[in-house]
Amino acid sequence: MNHVTLEEISLKNHPIISEKWIQDLIANDPSILGLGELILKDKERIQQGAGRLDLLFQEIDSNKRYEVELQLGKSDESHIIRTIEYWDIEKKRYPQYLHSAGWLGNKTEFICLNINYLGRCLTSRDRAVSSSQSRSSRLMFL
Repeated sequence: MNHVTLEEISLKNHPIISEKWIQDLIANDPSILGLGELILKDKERIQQGAGRLDLLFQEIDSNKRYEVELQLGKSDESHIIRTIEYWDIEKKRYPQYLHSAGWLGNKTEFICLNINYLGRCLTSRDRAVSSSQSRSSRLMFL
């Protein structure tokens, strides 16, 4: 087995890696999220009066959907709130599915954990299902 020392880099200021690049990488290989077998349902999905959802996935053999938002750089409350807003819109638009909101961020702050906990408290049907994390990025599902 070979040992590889990882180098922390700034994704926000990287000359090649961009949010679009990461979005395409995850869209083409959703196994990166560690949530089992997923199919991509939509990318940049227009949310009436609210913006665009970065990625929408569904489990292959179930009615479970994941609304995923990406953010490079330091986390901010508005992006996290937007993730919750998109999750709520999709949940109301398609009540026949079970929904989980996912936020993948680089340089997360404590506010993310508070909002993640809030999501757990809001509903038992659409509860937290996964939290994968490394030193500098987190994927959190509400």
